Parts: sequence; C-alpha cells; structure tokens
Amino acid sequence: MLLSSQRMFRFDMRKEIIEDCTVYLADCMDVLPSIDPVYAVITDPPFGVGNFIQTAGNIRGEAVSWNDSAPPKEVFDLLKSKSDHRIIWGANYFNCFEEKGGAIIWIKNQPMPNFSKAEIASCSFYKKTEIINITWTNFSNTKVTSHPCERPVSLYQFCINYLPGSGSILDPFMGSGSVGVACALMRKSFIGIEMEEKYFDMCCSRIEAAYKQNDLFYD
Repeated sequence: MLLSSQRMFRFDMRKEIIEDCTVYLADCMDVLPSIDPVYAVITDPPFGVGNFIQTAGNIRGEAVSWNDSAPPKEVFDLLKSKSDHRIIWGANYFNCFEEKGGAIIWIKNQPMPNFSKAEIASCSFYKKTEIINITWTNFSNTKVTSHPCERPVSLYQFCINYLPGSGSILDPFMGSGSVGVACALMRKSFIGIEMEEKYFDMCCSRIEAAYKQNDLFYD
C-alpha cells in the first residue's frame, strides 16, 4: 500500500463550499492528510462485504466497486489523529472499537429475514452502549435518494446530539450526504468527502436544500 505522501490522485479533486459545509469530490486518502483537525468524525464507511447491494430479498441491486473492500487501517488511524471524537458505523466489520469508548446500536425494525436488524457504531467516548430505534428498510418506503446505502438524517442528528461537546463534523465517506444534511439543519460546520461524482452531486443538492429549509425557520 502506498503511504499518503506517495499516493497518486485518482482524478482531479473538486471542492464545493455551501454555507458552512465544505465538500470534496475525491478519495478521502487524498484529502485527510491536509485538512485541519475537527471536533468529531461521524461516518459510515463501506463494509467491504461484496460488489453489489441487495435491494429486496435476494434481488441484487446496482453493481458497485466501492464495496469490494473495507477501508484500510491507515484510514482509521488518520481519522483518529484528525479528530477529538469518533462515531463510526459498521464497527463490527472494522473492529474499530476504542478502549475508552462505547457503542451505539441502531434498531432498524427491518422486516426482511436476511437483512440486518440492527447496526453498530463505535464511539470514542461514554464507555457504555446506547440504543436508538429508527425504523428503516432502505427501500423506497424510507429512502429519499438513489444511493443504495442511504441512512436516515434523524440517525445522524441523534449522533450529533450524543457527542459530549460541540464542534465541526467530518464524514470522509459521504455516500448519500445524510451527515451533511444533519449538520446543515443543525447549523454545524461540516467537511465531507465522496469519491463517486453522481453521489457527490446528490450530496451537494441535499445540503443546499437543507440550508434553504433552515432559512424558512430562521429568517
């Protein structure tokens, strides 16, 4: 594996600033070494469980390459060095639990027998296990985007409120942009990174819409 200083950029980086959100179209390993430290990382990295995403029962959805493998240890080490606190979903896939931290279990009320009924996040704080119950099937009845692994904005609003303090938030695997939307709605500074252009554009649109929604209440 190439070290950060030796990496070749996959493509030309693109940077967009939307109010208090700064988002990058890039490989996170091309951005993380140069950004300033943040208060907290809240993210849901690819689990690395296969190159397709199930959409219903045994039906295979869109073929993807970004789910072929989980992020390397170098990524998690960088996230730790760049943040005071971390909430990382899929922690059971990465074994990224921290000695002084705890966990969050999200109960999804998923009715499909071969889909996960819950997801687990590691926390760098509060040496206990918290539970949140948000119904989520990841089908059209709960999703608002075309991203195959969309997460509910309310889940990330909970995460932000669960942090022991307040400050800027980083998501190096934006996906559908739900962390950025939560930050925009809650008026938190946000840095996001996404390497797939179609999802990056979707993230930008969702964050812009969230700020407009906020303006209706705060203007």
